Amino acid sequence: MSRATVSTCPGCGLSRPDAGGVGPTERTASAACAERYGELLARSYGIAEYRPVHQIVVDAYAAQHPGGTSRREIQRVALCLMTLCLFIEDGADPRDGPVLHKRMVATRPDFHRLDPPAHRGRLTVADVLAADSAAEHTRLVWAWGRDVWQAWAPHHATIRAWNRLALGAG
Repeated sequence: MSRATVSTCPGCGLSRPDAGGVGPTERTASAACAERYGELLARSYGIAEYRPVHQIVVDAYAAQHPGGTSRREIQRVALCLMTLCLFIEDGADPRDGPVLHKRMVATRPDFHRLDPPAHRGRLTVADVLAADSAAEHTRLVWAWGRDVWQAWAPHHATIRAWNRLALGAG
């Protein structure tokens, strides 16, 4: 009897049977984890009741799976952490995520790479996929966002300062 190979995602620690795929190049994610994220995005885009928290899905995944040192990747992670901060700490509406991101890059800020925490939260994309209703999905997405945001606590002051500079907030 053959045993299936298991892969563990270097970003979130999700262990899944390895289907032999290749993980994304600019993120620290296993192929199996990236596939699960694709499933979650399909739900998020395809089910209207799931869309209000879509930006938290994108932000939590990006912050949990940072990688690369390109300007684009550094900016992607910075923006996702900045909006996670606004959603979790300030009660901003996740539906405003794209508008916030646009404002955040309007002045062409020069973000620097933040060293990712070794542990980036206990919840993963698989936990959110377990939701069996829109209400449960929303609850799990918010819990995932809070969990990932807390994992980045060593950088909270920097991220808050970026928000102040980008958005002119006190």
